[in-house]
Amino acid sequence: MKKTLLIITILFSTFSFAQENIILSKENANEKGITPLWPKCDRSRQSPAQCFEHKLRDHIIMNYLYPDAAREDRLSGTVTVEFIINKKGKVEVLEVTGAHRYLQREAVRIIQRIPKMTPAKWGNKPIAIAYTVPISFRAPQ
Repeated sequence: MKKTLLIITILFSTFSFAQENIILSKENANEKGITPLWPKCDRSRQSPAQCFEHKLRDHIIMNYLYPDAAREDRLSGTVTVEFIINKKGKVEVLEVTGAHRYLQREAVRIIQRIPKMTPAKWGNKPIAIAYTVPISFRAPQ
């Protein structure tokens, strides 16, 4: 009986621990209707996922600056930034790929300026959602 109780306790604690570190991809989260809530999206007529996409696009456009360091070399390219909105509603950049490092730094700066938001929830537990965003840079004429 003690062994059975011990096994059940270990299994339950392992399952509970696994629940704490859930990260869903954007696609899986959207399928389940789970998304972080961007500030003021709670008053939108759009779905939370649509509002998030719209606000993210606007955020990138409003914060986009072609880096001065890249201007001289007329650097262009697309930077892909993988990030999560964590369980506290804050952005954490996971990986940055593509283009020159000057452009990568600017893409990271843009993403890190995403405002804190209400985290996504699975049931009543906050969870992290992973996103991948391409940002294209073209040298000014």
